[in-house]
Amino acid sequence: MNHNQKTSDQSSWLGRYDYLIPNQQGRIIDIEGVGENDSYNPVICDYNGTKILAFRCEPRNSFIYDSLNYHPTIIFAKNDGDKWKVSNDIKTFDRLEDPLFCQFNSKEGDGVIFGGVSAELIAEGEVTVNTELYKGSSLETLERIPFAIINGMKDERLSQLPDGRFLLCTRPLDEKGMGRVVISIINDLSDLKSINTVCIESVVELSGPYIGDWVGVNNIYFINDADGTAWVGLLGHVANNDENNIKHYAVTTYKIKLDELFAGQVGNIKPHVIATRSCFETGPRKNDQLWDVVFPGSLEKIGDNRYRLWAGLSDARIGVIELDDPFRFN
Repeated sequence: MNHNQKTSDQSSWLGRYDYLIPNQQGRIIDIEGVGENDSYNPVICDYNGTKILAFRCEPRNSFIYDSLNYHPTIIFAKNDGDKWKVSNDIKTFDRLEDPLFCQFNSKEGDGVIFGGVSAELIAEGEVTVNTELYKGSSLETLERIPFAIINGMKDERLSQLPDGRFLLCTRPLDEKGMGRVVISIINDLSDLKSINTVCIESVVELSGPYIGDWVGVNNIYFINDADGTAWVGLLGHVANNDENNIKHYAVTTYKIKLDELFAGQVGNIKPHVIATRSCFETGPRKNDQLWDVVFPGSLEKIGDNRYRLWAGLSDARIGVIELDDPFRFN
């Protein structure tokens, strides 16, 4: 059965979630300099007027359950005219998956936080995952020893709040399962070093409202609507496995009023789907279980009410699609 016969079908998400339908098809972006490797799960690092693309790169046969062939690397690329080319100015992060990026300011000056997921096969069929965080004044000067490691969790996200504190989105793997996101506020980056021993109070939890669905947060934005109301905009995903163990992902957004977040008065909020794999052109996939995966990375603002979504496609390619304001829902 080919990709066109296997529909993600948007209707499977439309029946359960609000959907903002894109008005054009997304395309695949090729990166010069990666050779035969697959590139996916990108994030745009935008600072000092420069856009740098960080992404996961690895051979097609790289799997965590195959230690001999498992070799993910986070690589950086810069735009050169109408092409993206691997940059030699920034050292790669070997054996790290799925990049994250955050800018911050402090008494010591401005800086960036970069991170990714470290996975290790510790026994047959048993994997341990950690999120590693690195600091520096720029991507080029990142320290190569992590300043914080969030043990037992993957794909955490961090962003500095307007008042100087930090919003942290974690994905606990505990008795409640992997299907939820816990959002917390921490006072200082040093709090991350004790996240496993000190209980950080959650201000809101997000979960898949349907049995079998799980959710994740992939990036954090602070936005203001036409009335001047401040919001936290979350770019994320909702996903599930079907009876054939095929993974289905959709890109989502959430919107939370900032004052309600600070007051701990956030009610139940539901993800809004803004794109599925079928919104992009067809392309290669890592395996037959991952053909319907779209893993969002960044929203790049390209106009007053237009954004460019960057996403990983089928764990094999990087895709972009232009959208109307993905946070415009009520």
